[in-house]
Amino acid sequence: MWYVIQVYTGRELEIARQCRERVMIEGEDVFVPLAERWTKIRGERTLITSRLFPGYVFIETDQIEDFHRRLNRIYAMTKVLRTGEAMTPIHPEEEAYLRRLGGDGHVVKYSEGYMEGQKLVVTSGPLKDFEGKVKKILRHKRLVVMEVPLLGQAVEVTLGLGVVEKKE
Repeated sequence: MWYVIQVYTGRELEIARQCRERVMIEGEDVFVPLAERWTKIRGERTLITSRLFPGYVFIETDQIEDFHRRLNRIYAMTKVLRTGEAMTPIHPEEEAYLRRLGGDGHVVKYSEGYMEGQKLVVTSGPLKDFEGKVKKILRHKRLVVMEVPLLGQAVEVTLGLGVVEKKE
């Protein structure tokens, strides 16, 4: 099951690395979901990865109480998200959704598509089956904003998507 740890924004990758080195045992996984996107750096287009959920690290474990005790081995603000008093995993359908979107590497790859009138058609990449979830298209920045379910809420995330052409 996947659980979510809240951390200071900007320290996600460092805390995930520390968890892998000091806290994680065999059969567990600690990761930060990432998304690929193109950006301009010094005038050149460069493919970068950014955090999908800033301020959160994900853990996959069946023994959350034990993991939570071991989490004291790292010296950083870490808080396993809870519902009431119980540490709760994300819903199975949310986990399946995120697995489909990010794959085994937990990285949402860059997608491409085109506009047909007002309708977005994704031709390649993980967003191919998720066109209906897109809320906003930032065509010149090659980004889309879409809603992703997480812990019973719809969270807006920014993903890379190049709109190659516009058909009427």
